[in-house]
Amino acid sequence: MSEYPPLQISRTFAAPRQAVWDAWTQPEQFKQWYMPAPYSVPACEFDVRPGGQLHIDTQAPDGSIMSVTGEFKVVEEPSKLVTTNSLHDTDGNALFEVQHTLELVEIDGGTTLNITSEVLSAGPNAEQFLSGMEPGLNQALDQLATLVTS
Repeated sequence: MSEYPPLQISRTFAAPRQAVWDAWTQPEQFKQWYMPAPYSVPACEFDVRPGGQLHIDTQAPDGSIMSVTGEFKVVEEPSKLVTTNSLHDTDGNALFEVQHTLELVEIDGGTTLNITSEVLSAGPNAEQFLSGMEPGLNQALDQLATLVTS
């Protein structure tokens, strides 16, 4: 069992469920909201199907690149998405692996997104990144709200 308890976040968007789904599964949209400024996502590739791979490059203000790789475990458009994600340092070493479960529920006039993030494994240098996962995800979801409601 992980020393990190599961992270649970719920957010309601004034947008159709399909719009929120597309923002999570279409790389060009995903790149626009995933990382809070001044970070960016210069590369993003998704094969959105069970067993499909994902690859995301994130760029820090100093120009350094860290990669996220993973797999789509469950794809039930437009209601459920389960992925595993591993963050790799600038030398390519895996720092940790997280499983994200997203559930999108249609509500009157919008969509509620429920996210559960479970740490599957963590190396010795993971703490600094995992401790920032909740605030970072909340910042990203703020940007997602702007994207899907504009």
